[in-house]
Amino acid sequence: MLKESDFIKAARSACLIWGLEPLQIDVISHSENIVCQVKVDSQRQVVMRLHRPGYNKLTELDSEIAWVRSLAESGLPVPTAVQTPSGDYYRSIDIGSPDSFERRIVGVIEWVKGQPLGTPLTNNSNNVVAHYKKIGALAAAIRRHSNSWERPIGFTRRRWDLNGLLGEDPLWGRFWEVTSLTKSQRSLFSEARTVLQNKLGELSTGPERFGLIHSDLHLGNIMNNDGALTIIDFDDAGYGWFAHEIAVALHPGVGESWFDEAREAFLEGYCSVYEIELDEIASVDVFLTIRSLMIVGWLSDRPELPIYEHFPLVIRNAEQAAEKFLVNR
Repeated sequence: MLKESDFIKAARSACLIWGLEPLQIDVISHSENIVCQVKVDSQRQVVMRLHRPGYNKLTELDSEIAWVRSLAESGLPVPTAVQTPSGDYYRSIDIGSPDSFERRIVGVIEWVKGQPLGTPLTNNSNNVVAHYKKIGALAAAIRRHSNSWERPIGFTRRRWDLNGLLGEDPLWGRFWEVTSLTKSQRSLFSEARTVLQNKLGELSTGPERFGLIHSDLHLGNIMNNDGALTIIDFDDAGYGWFAHEIAVALHPGVGESWFDEAREAFLEGYCSVYEIELDEIASVDVFLTIRSLMIVGWLSDRPELPIYEHFPLVIRNAEQAAEKFLVNR
């Protein structure tokens, strides 16, 4: 298994490709990707992402760059990608030793000031409700941009549609078959999946309801710098329902005392930019349940991550979400 020192060594090698002379390199996140903070000098630091092998193809990452750049041009607060001296945004490097190595695609973005509004799976309030109106407005601005942006030739991103969320080979794994589930939990998740599939089948996939979304707009992917918010980590960006985007943003508050207040603030901010209809708002509850179940599949395939210690809590939360959904369907 690769160690943190292996990733730091690889990041140092990648710095040579980007023409960077690092003073210090630290691993600051070990989740979907390995994320390093690279201090170049006293005035500048950058973020280097060592992408999880096999998760995104180079064409998908190039498409991510194109979309994020267009979002920035429209005035949205998003990171700026850094090119190599030869004009590349990504390069592949080998990490580890000859007897234990992996190849990862590496990219660099400019450092985003501030702190995340929360942490994945363990979001505490920290007065996040005060920011939800802004988050709603940002999500709506992404939607408005999605509806008007002309995709470049070759643009390709994953689809968070019925198959991508709940199909036989969903993007975040077969949550209903996770080995650590009890027999009753598997039965519950399978039943919920079937009902949720029917619900999604009733939803429109026309451009008025379905388009490019960030799709992972949780509090950990929103940086707060004295009230100024920046959206980061477009790794999961793709085509999906806009109601799914709303649900992902609200999901950290499920079960919290501040959830209703956060939801109201989010929708107020959202509707100030893009007016949505009541039936679309109602469908958000479907996607909240799906999100709880998806996380089970996602985390079950990543036991090496530090947040894996929360897996029992993830299962319990998904169980409660599925039970509540089936009762209220």
